[in-house]
Amino acid sequence: MTTKTRALTAQEARALPAMPTAQAAFAAIGVSNDLGYQLIRDGEFPVEVIKLGARALRVRRSDLLDFLGIPEENGDGAGAGTPTPLAERTTESTGK
Repeated sequence: MTTKTRALTAQEARALPAMPTAQAAFAAIGVSNDLGYQLIRDGEFPVEVIKLGARALRVRRSDLLDFLGIPEENGDGAGAGTPTPLAERTTESTGK
């Protein structure tokens, strides 16, 4: 018997933490854990996977949303804006 995996909605994907687990990324894309891990092993997962420690795999939510074509805002204009790069914040705050 084959089980069909449902992809996350845009709202569910936006609600993921900044560094969701590989399993959460698989759910967002709508692939099974087996296929997701196979894609990672083959170097073909569509977003960068970050290995933390011996076994923990994470992705960046922003990369995942970009791949899915989902803007980070929720549609009413009240979303994540473009953050100011650290170098600019440091320069502005120190006046140098």
